[in-house]
Amino acid sequence: MQISWNGFSSFEITTKTAGGDVRLVTDPYQNSTGLRFPRTLEAEVLLLSHDEEDANNREAVAGHPYVIDLPGEFEVRSVFVFGVSAPLKREGKGGRLQNLIFRIETEGMRLAHLGALDRELTDEELQKLENIDILMIPVGGGRVMDPKVAAEVISQIEPRVVIPMSHAVEGMKETLGSVDAFCKAFGTCRREEMNKYKVTRKDLPEDDMVIVSLTR
Repeated sequence: MQISWNGFSSFEITTKTAGGDVRLVTDPYQNSTGLRFPRTLEAEVLLLSHDEEDANNREAVAGHPYVIDLPGEFEVRSVFVFGVSAPLKREGKGGRLQNLIFRIETEGMRLAHLGALDRELTDEELQKLENIDILMIPVGGGRVMDPKVAAEVISQIEPRVVIPMSHAVEGMKETLGSVDAFCKAFGTCRREEMNKYKVTRKDLPEDDMVIVSLTR
């Protein structure tokens, strides 16, 4: 499996299945955010966690992907995706803003993507996120959870690998905190920085949790 980060909560995950490679893209953002979304991205599966400019540019992803933007259980090309409703603490005009958490199962690994979550998990949400290997979690504060809350959520889930998202990147209009600030708040931070994260089940850390900081 290969995971690369586009900025905000947008990732491209390429996974191997019996029927060939399957590409999943999460939360494509609008260029109005200050970051330019990659022009050439294609996918078989598109996951949309929330309907705001940092995650709702579905037209930017080519290849006629299967779109998952509702809670439920889905199987697409031998990849299992579970969408879990996790409304935000912050509110819009019609009350609390909707947000989805995704659990992805493929290649014998379990991934979780928390969307724009801005709070700790409820017991019910946590039950859906048992035995997570790789966790993609917002850490930048502001409209998403801050480093302190992120640290709490990580200790709730106990993943083997943490990939921070929705943090400060040069060019974005929004003010978010940095990965460094998250690491400082987290304390013991075994951190690896890379452009793309290539991983198989046997590569996952056995004991210490690893923070994988992806650059775009």
